[in-house]
Amino acid sequence: MAKKKSKSKTQDRSALEQNQTADVAWLANQWQEHPVVGLTPQRLHQLLTNAEQGNLQAQADLFCDMEERDGHIFSEMDKRKKGINGLAWGVNPPKNASEAERKIAEEVAEWIDDIKDFEMFLFDAMDAVGHGYSCQEVEWHQMGSLWLPKSFEYVNPRNFMTPYDQPNELRLNDGSHEGADFWDFGWFIHQHKAKSGYIARSGLHRVLAWPFLFKNYGIRDVMEFLETYGLPSKIGKYPSGATEKEKMTLLRAVMSIGRNAGGIIPHGMSIDFEAATDGDTKNHFDLVKWCEQTESKVIVGGTLLSQADGKTSTNAQSQTHEVQFEKLVKSDAKQLARSINDCLIKYLMQLNYPEIAPDRYPSFYFDTTDTEDMEVFSEALPKLVEIGFQIPRAWGHKKLGIPEPADDKEPVLAVVQQAQLAVNRMALPAQYLAALNQNPVSSAHPAELSAIYFQNLLDEQVQQRLDNQHVQQQAETLLPQLIERLGQADDIEGALAMLTEAFPDRDLQSLQDDLETLIFASDVLGRLSTHEGRKRG
Repeated sequence: MAKKKSKSKTQDRSALEQNQTADVAWLANQWQEHPVVGLTPQRLHQLLTNAEQGNLQAQADLFCDMEERDGHIFSEMDKRKKGINGLAWGVNPPKNASEAERKIAEEVAEWIDDIKDFEMFLFDAMDAVGHGYSCQEVEWHQMGSLWLPKSFEYVNPRNFMTPYDQPNELRLNDGSHEGADFWDFGWFIHQHKAKSGYIARSGLHRVLAWPFLFKNYGIRDVMEFLETYGLPSKIGKYPSGATEKEKMTLLRAVMSIGRNAGGIIPHGMSIDFEAATDGDTKNHFDLVKWCEQTESKVIVGGTLLSQADGKTSTNAQSQTHEVQFEKLVKSDAKQLARSINDCLIKYLMQLNYPEIAPDRYPSFYFDTTDTEDMEVFSEALPKLVEIGFQIPRAWGHKKLGIPEPADDKEPVLAVVQQAQLAVNRMALPAQYLAALNQNPVSSAHPAELSAIYFQNLLDEQVQQRLDNQHVQQQAETLLPQLIERLGQADDIEGALAMLTEAFPDRDLQSLQDDLETLIFASDVLGRLSTHEGRKRG
């Protein structure tokens, strides 16, 4: 393999010894805030606008609160994040790879497979779906001459920013106006485009913020209603000329009676009890339902993966929503695989194979191919082949998600037939094993070798008993009749009787075993002759 020197700039290897965040004192004094408290439409608008101008802190804190406080958003986002973990993955060598490049790809796959809690690494990376970005610090360790990732540390999204004039350039927020560039080898960064726009506007939480806010209004109104539902309205009356102190005393008494069922008021004042609070919360819960359905549509592409109304939902609709979710998972997988190649694979190759050019790096991938129903395919493919369809075997393997054998030496599953069982029960002579290696047809059909062996075995047994011309002539006369009877499935007893007459010194069980062997050998050899005839034709 021709190896080229990479023309990349000289890289700083400080991240191999320590984390960049440990070197930024400003981050140690930052605490996460909770802008959801007292959130209004006006405040939400201002918060999102500030994020577009580079200040991602308040927006990131709000997005964290949304997942923590809204169980529906958490549940749907959990489905979206963990959808990746259900996919198989691998590492492909570059196109037209040499043997050395294929071995490197296998080695890189082993390195990644050895990463502790790799599924949590993927889960944290998928946090970018909501925020638009997810950053993890990489801790390295050395094993011999190899540099390998030891762990990945998720970093709070509030610790990052974008410069005012570079909204698509993510930086570490070190307190400066422009932010700090990321150290080489120090970070795994996944930028996810759930929607088009700059980094601050590319996450799903930007869309979810509004239904989250309106849903909170509806729930708050419901809770206030339930607090007073069924309780009578209380009106305090005070005489004219009452002082402010007396008015406050009456107000406290009115408010405490509802909870304590008792209280005192100044002489000359009174409390009247009106009708109990009445009404319902249907409109409020309709609002909550609309918000949750909107959240489901935004996150997983439909509502029936989470809940069904039992009236209008059908199995077909549910399957449609599942297909839509699968499309989202495939898109997520492609974006995450791209980030793994741009960060993790690149780092591993630069540290351990610095002489290899970037265009010859192996590539990480998630297996997102659709597999067909195996039972349906097993019935359909033979019928299609019988009517003349020429179906490549590789296509069938791909459709069913079954990998092809790496080479001829790799063990494969096969149907255990009677001939194969017979071969396993008895040791074959060396000459027949040699014939197997020389005959490609027989090597493709182990049953045929068994048939050849059985025929030769019968020939040897017959030859030993044909020790004079009379017996030989008798056998030559008998054999066509025997073969004719063997061709009749309902005349086995007759064939056995003929063998008894021809070989009176053989016991019945021995003759029956030879007869069964001859029937099987004749059948297989007949099939082989037909196969050879088709090839010549």
